[in-house]
Amino acid sequence: MPASRKFNLKIKDYLHTPERKREYNEQHFSEAASRYDFAARAMSLGRDAAWKRQLVAALPEFQAPVCVDLACGTGDIAFLLAKKYPASQIIGIDLTEPMLELARQRCNSANIEFVCQDMGATGFPDESVDVVTGGYAVRNAADLHQAFMEINRILKPGGSVALLDFSKPPSLWFQRLQFLVLKYWCGLWGLLLHGNPEVHAYISASLKTFPDRVELRQLISETGFVVSHSRQFYFGTLELLVLRKPTEDGVTAERRGPSS
Repeated sequence: MPASRKFNLKIKDYLHTPERKREYNEQHFSEAASRYDFAARAMSLGRDAAWKRQLVAALPEFQAPVCVDLACGTGDIAFLLAKKYPASQIIGIDLTEPMLELARQRCNSANIEFVCQDMGATGFPDESVDVVTGGYAVRNAADLHQAFMEINRILKPGGSVALLDFSKPPSLWFQRLQFLVLKYWCGLWGLLLHGNPEVHAYISASLKTFPDRVELRQLISETGFVVSHSRQFYFGTLELLVLRKPTEDGVTAERRGPSS
């Protein structure tokens, strides 16, 4: 998005259809890119990096996996994957070129590539990927069911998925409380960093149309995955989920040992 173009989209007008949500996210994250890393640290009270380290640590061991990091942003998780899997091939995908440009500037690993692509239509061959990761990613999918089906399509049987994101509690009372806290806390940082609370208040708005924890697990099961690990942070405001795609005989990557 050109620097001269002021971000003035209203969240409520863009979350009701996949096409509109994708358009909003492309412009929203282009606006957020320049201060995104600082905002993530500030809004998480300094815990963002630790959560991403736990995400990568929770993945099983592979010898030389192909890894895809969804909505990779400025590359934090991709860089951690390169440390865990030195012989891997890592592709970070994101909708927004401003995010990708920052990731490329930060990158000093020859086995990492950053490309502009939609997580709902990645373009990777069927069953060609061992590991899929996403930090604050799937909640932003234009079509959540399509995104999980796409992950299933590209992931090898026995492959693993690790997702860190805001988590919606089943209780309506807690949902309302969470919405208000995130709206004003994240909106404050949008105002301070961009002069527009809508930039980060988007987080709370996006949760309104996101499944709660029970519904999300139903979707995960329906799209062919098994939850192998979960951990909540900040009283369930966020959750780390590690999924696996079973093989035909039900043997997982953890039981089979490292992939070649």
